[in-house]
Amino acid sequence: MPDSALAMRAYTQNMSSSRKPFSIDAVNVDDEREFEEFMSVVIAEGDKRLHAQVEEAIRFGIIDKRGNLLRRELPEDMREEAERDFGG
Repeated sequence: MPDSALAMRAYTQNMSSSRKPFSIDAVNVDDEREFEEFMSVVIAEGDKRLHAQVEEAIRFGIIDKRGNLLRRELPEDMREEAERDFGG
């Protein structure tokens, strides 16, 4: 099990036993250990989201598996000649 997964499991078990919600507001930032555990979970969650977005960009044909940009055209509403309404 990767270190981030172990950290997440330890943190969530610790947090569930103390019944605190998963939020920076519930973390004692003066307690270095508690703050580090929280940040490990935040980084692990961010890493999951990043990988999901990369996989989505690959599925849509925007990038290849090496991260090279495949599509260079802009969406219709971003093109120079597009009529845009920004709601203002």
